[in-house]
Amino acid sequence: MSKRLVAFLALLVLFAALYRLNESVRDFVGDLTFSIKKEVVTRIDEIRESVSTFFHQSSTIAALRAQNRALQKYKILYDDTQMRLDTLQRECNVSKPSYVSLMRLIPAISYVRFGDYTSMWLDASLQQNHIYGLIKDDSVAGIAVAKTGRALALLNGNRKCSYGVMTQDGAQGVAMGSGDNRFVIMKYIPTYEKVHKGDKVFTSGLDAIFPYGIKVGEVVDVWQEGSYKVAKVKTYADLRHPVFFWLMKL
Repeated sequence: MSKRLVAFLALLVLFAALYRLNESVRDFVGDLTFSIKKEVVTRIDEIRESVSTFFHQSSTIAALRAQNRALQKYKILYDDTQMRLDTLQRECNVSKPSYVSLMRLIPAISYVRFGDYTSMWLDASLQQNHIYGLIKDDSVAGIAVAKTGRALALLNGNRKCSYGVMTQDGAQGVAMGSGDNRFVIMKYIPTYEKVHKGDKVFTSGLDAIFPYGIKVGEVVDVWQEGSYKVAKVKTYADLRHPVFFWLMKL
């Protein structure tokens, strides 16, 4: 074996050891590859869109025209309902509730660490010290925060993920990551509340992250823990192969 090859292998082993032990090295490598991953995701999305447009242009145009007609109808109905609501609130001297101020579709870039499927980097610019809601299809997927200048998704399974929830019968609690994206643990349920297997769970709208009523999952187990009840909730959001999320800000 040549001296050059031995030296190269020794450097490779040394770098691998530093990568595992030194967080700054991991961050350097992460920053170095993040832009590459982001560019790859962008290019793949552009190619997918071009191919789809080429092969399905006529059907896509027809579908979009139908959607546009439906949206025009809903817009007219929405404007009418909003006007009636404004009039009612003005007559009753009731202030408007807080609405979603931001809602946009964003791509996922990569997992933060190999083997951990509960946190991801997102292609988004987030405000510091603010928690955003993440939705997959029509169900809660987790939350997002700004970290080291990037957007970090803490999915339902992440133990740092938490948001306010309630059951279909009004029992309040806090959904917390279980370590498994298929479940959240609903904690701090008052002991007097009745919670049963099969109960549907929604966002409570009291956490300044999600509005009221977004689907979370169904209760699969309930037990007593100290002075509170605890429920295990099987989530609706399929997070096995996440590519896009809806990002929400109240």
